[in-house]
Amino acid sequence: MLKDNLNEISVVSNKDANERALSLIPKIREIKSNIKSSDTNVPTYILDLLHQEGLFRYFQPRQWGGWELDFEAWFDIPEIISRADCSTGWIVANMASHHRTLAVFDERIQKEIWDDNPNALIAAGNIYQQGSAKKVKDGVILTGLWNFCSGIEISDWSFFAFMLDDNGTKDWHQCILHKSEYEILNDWDTYGMKQTGSCSVKINELFVPEYKLQSFSVNRDGHTFKGVDLNKNLMYQIPTASIGGHGLAGCAIGGAQLCLDLLLEWIEKRSTSTSNMKMSDIPTIHNRLGEIASRIDAARLILRNDCIEVERQMHENGQISTNNKLKYKRNAAYAVKITLESVSIMQQVCGANGIYNGSPITSALMDVQACSSHIHFNQDMQFSQWGRNLLKNDFQSLTL
Repeated sequence: MLKDNLNEISVVSNKDANERALSLIPKIREIKSNIKSSDTNVPTYILDLLHQEGLFRYFQPRQWGGWELDFEAWFDIPEIISRADCSTGWIVANMASHHRTLAVFDERIQKEIWDDNPNALIAAGNIYQQGSAKKVKDGVILTGLWNFCSGIEISDWSFFAFMLDDNGTKDWHQCILHKSEYEILNDWDTYGMKQTGSCSVKINELFVPEYKLQSFSVNRDGHTFKGVDLNKNLMYQIPTASIGGHGLAGCAIGGAQLCLDLLLEWIEKRSTSTSNMKMSDIPTIHNRLGEIASRIDAARLILRNDCIEVERQMHENGQISTNNKLKYKRNAAYAVKITLESVSIMQQVCGANGIYNGSPITSALMDVQACSSHIHFNQDMQFSQWGRNLLKNDFQSLTL
């Protein structure tokens, strides 16, 4: 949307936003059915639809023309969009998360980006250990190689996480840079989530001024976010390191719903090859559908409830307990686990008909499987961290 429509954008409710997202499902599905599977970015036609509906801006602060929605939107909108296409939902989730991140940065960089273009898309290289920087006068010198930078080719700006060496003290930092300041490596070639365009990015010995930096060592004494006086909504201080996986898990859940929708269409049209019996009349198919849908619904309810609960806790207590932070990470991994179980059952129902390249349901199934590989959903890590803290209460992290 254009800059002169900012007042119209800023009065959208969560319900309105969900309805806008739902209205795009058939349009996105139609566009996706007519494009090459080898494309590595979300098609321009779909990006234009999302911009026209304002759906990239649901966490952007109202003063910059965004919607500043309640935190449940973090799960809702990517999940709904992913019912049309998982890659598109993933990009929407990432862009929304990065708007929330920019809201805690220095007002000067917010103004520089959003005054010039309130529709600017922002990607990110989020792995701190992949970047390093040394403190110099008025800024840092940054070097790094970040992979999985989703949406990097369609974005004008990007965050980069790095470890800062400040006279021997290690600090967890992020910076934001214009696309002219980094090199994109064309290395995204995957079996699923193909159109997230999650290429790697390389930076070598780049000076980054202080106003483009922000520490994320939130548990270090004296830590502050530079943008909190400007953007006072406590939603912006909900810890991404804890519940940041929920919007991304929403993509897996929405993608599984897409798989189920396609499966239902297929079952209605099919008869078995051996007995010529209509699949829709087979009792075991009815049972399988119940197994599939119950898992998807349960995953959806768990994560949506977490998003509502965490915002309520922020308003009541001003902070989230360590146990709850770890609980949310545990819940994201569990929700994706049962979502994958639903996908596995769908593959069994499809049988050999579900292995053809180019089949919409095969593509949707592979997207969910690829989406589930994110480290947020690693069950060994997330379950064991929560369980250990439950028994020993000794979990420590500067960024969580």
